[in-house]
Amino acid sequence: MPAELPATSALAAEQENYPYRDSICRPVLRQAVGSDELLAAFLAAPPGWVDTLMLARDRIVGRCGLKTAGPRQAVPQAPFRVGQQLGVFRILHLAPGEAILGEDDRHLDFRVSLLSAAGQLRVSTLVRPHNVFGWLYLAIVLPFHHLISSVMAGRMVGIINDGATP
Repeated sequence: MPAELPATSALAAEQENYPYRDSICRPVLRQAVGSDELLAAFLAAPPGWVDTLMLARDRIVGRCGLKTAGPRQAVPQAPFRVGQQLGVFRILHLAPGEAILGEDDRHLDFRVSLLSAAGQLRVSTLVRPHNVFGWLYLAIVLPFHHLISSVMAGRMVGIINDGATP
């Protein structure tokens, strides 16, 4: 059974439209974290090996017609805005305590919710494949996705708990 997003997430109402859903929940020391801080922690969280994997991903999927992150740019700083591009992620929604990233492609659509409430950080991913290629891509990346999501959620918690400004 796919993970269920909490009713407080802006994605909760549409989650049934995404056949693949997962969610990682980690405790944080503060009751709530703002959307700009969630995004700053998200951008600071990837270890170097994730950047290497994403570069390899872009080289491979770019040939297959999927969207890529494009050329490397400086890490954006707050304040963030809806519509802003952050690598392969586009900011779709900002609200107190939640930032939603995602992209729509001809093969699949995905959403990532960064949600902070009641001393918890929840990182949720939703994916809607459109065709066989989308399902194949999802099957190939899932093992990497699980590892990356887990590592990044842990690193985000460290950044948020330390109060560091990434």
